[in-house]
Amino acid sequence: MTHTRSATLHPHPTAWLPAYLLINAVVSALPVLLNVTWPAATDARLFLTVALASQLTLALTVCCLPGWLLGSIRPLRALALPSVVTLTTLWWIALLIDARVFHQFGFHLNGLVIGLLLSGRLLQQLGVNTVSWLAAGAVLAGMATLQLLFARGLQRRGIAALPRARWLWLLLPLLPITQGLAVWYDAHSRVDAMTGLRPIPWLHTATARRQLAKLGWVQQDSMERQLAGQPSSTGLQYPFQPLQCRPERPMNVLMIVVDSLRHDMLTPAQMPNASRFAAQAWHAEQHYSTGNNTMHGLFGLFYGLPALHTNTMIHHRRGPELLRQLDQHGYRFHLYGGASLQGARMDRAVFAQVTAPLHTAPNHVAQDLRDRHVVKQLSAALRQQPADTPFFGFMLLDSAHVPYAVPADAEHRFLPQARSGDHLKTHRGTDPAPLFNRYRNAVLKADTLIGQLLQALDDSGRRDDTVVIITSDHGESFNDLGQNDWGHNGNFSDVQTRVPMAIRWPGRAAAIEPGVTSHMDIAPTLLRHLLACSNPPSDHSAGLDLFGPLPPVRPLLVESWTQRAVRVGPRALLVRPYGVEVRDADYRPVADATSTAAVTAAIIDQMQLLQPTTTPSP
Repeated sequence: MTHTRSATLHPHPTAWLPAYLLINAVVSALPVLLNVTWPAATDARLFLTVALASQLTLALTVCCLPGWLLGSIRPLRALALPSVVTLTTLWWIALLIDARVFHQFGFHLNGLVIGLLLSGRLLQQLGVNTVSWLAAGAVLAGMATLQLLFARGLQRRGIAALPRARWLWLLLPLLPITQGLAVWYDAHSRVDAMTGLRPIPWLHTATARRQLAKLGWVQQDSMERQLAGQPSSTGLQYPFQPLQCRPERPMNVLMIVVDSLRHDMLTPAQMPNASRFAAQAWHAEQHYSTGNNTMHGLFGLFYGLPALHTNTMIHHRRGPELLRQLDQHGYRFHLYGGASLQGARMDRAVFAQVTAPLHTAPNHVAQDLRDRHVVKQLSAALRQQPADTPFFGFMLLDSAHVPYAVPADAEHRFLPQARSGDHLKTHRGTDPAPLFNRYRNAVLKADTLIGQLLQALDDSGRRDDTVVIITSDHGESFNDLGQNDWGHNGNFSDVQTRVPMAIRWPGRAAAIEPGVTSHMDIAPTLLRHLLACSNPPSDHSAGLDLFGPLPPVRPLLVESWTQRAVRVGPRALLVRPYGVEVRDADYRPVADATSTAAVTAAIIDQMQLLQPTTTPSP
């Protein structure tokens, strides 16, 4: 009894923390809830509630943990309360800014947003002026004061009037429950449940669709794919206007993408078949991918949008309008890849609404023979394609991707060749020539397969009514910049983002296009000239019509898995958390602030493309 009374009169120095944490977590849900569009299904609503509680409790726990540790060390106990109040106030500032940014743009705070905030352009877009800064300062001071008074008030109360720390263990199951439900809803294509999570800041959920499918817990049949692709009711504006398409005699499309193909590889010595094709086609001299990796490069190619919208489409299970229109107009799909087309999240974005199978080589086929295997399959499919049915053929050749697999019976024209394509063994002093030669021999093999595909198309009798596109998803570095740059997804130089683009269009003369073109231009060009869609490109895309007037210079947003940049002419403007960093053609930092204002304006415009409250500019 005496011991209990003593504990009540002399509580533990951090006994106030659980109540402080829980009340802040509950109140901090309010700005997030202002952006929430509640799903119709009751279970999806419960899932959203659990995820919100889990994320906010976790964030506040992180803010309070240093205070708990300091309170447990007698000489440092005086620092416990100030540390908690400081971290919690900073969390509230980030939360309020994030809620405002998400409401305006549909993005949470990240390196891109922070860089734009620091540049000042995004603050202008949000309506922040001098008065706003003064008000923000007053709010910050008031918030810190309230947090301090609140913490001290709890500190003075007896421990009997406060929730115990052990009660917080009851919240611990919220984390695995959230992740478990996310895995389940994602695997069952519950778009309503998954898109409901978007307003929750910095929430990352797990996925395990393939594993559940292997266990037989998920049936990935065509009906589920169709259901998964239906637009959700959570405010996604894509396309911006319904498309009006009335093709009279639709032509076929054969798209050949060579993974990791640099723009300087399209030469008669390196790629004789592709070069001969390009000489008979419309050929872009300055063509850029929307990313320096497969997912973001193919995203722009099919959607006609900058790849920063990849996660939005994945959350909504929304496939590209190009493929949806092709399907509606009776096209048969032939989709093949030397590497799996389910990799790099392509099955969750680009092919999310496609009911046709995604073909790849069986696992027992050696890596250097996988492209050869799928080319034979697609060639056979083209020969068997009914003459009265249009088709869309897609081939992703993996030969030129690491490890640059070259069969023993293929031509080894470029020597000496490295014994393996392992980038882990490279460094600044590595001679790039042997590895580059191995890559070039792999590209040569891919060119041979391109020749076989083109011949199969000729043999099928469909050459004269088939649009053929040859391009790449991104480029490849071999320390070209002298900055220990190898492979891709490392920078936004020409070596990694500039790729070949050649289009042979029946009835159109061969031409060389000197203007700047982008992967974002392919979808609007096909929709207008293939399917006779009367909409302007701005109704569904950020790209341009390739057969219309093209500007000599245009800002192009490019994406990697970890950062973003804008290509403007030979320069790359890296959007860093601390601002915009300009790199020249050799990817060296340069001082150039003349173009950053126009570039940040272009970024802001493209960030808002899918927001329901905005209208895309032409």
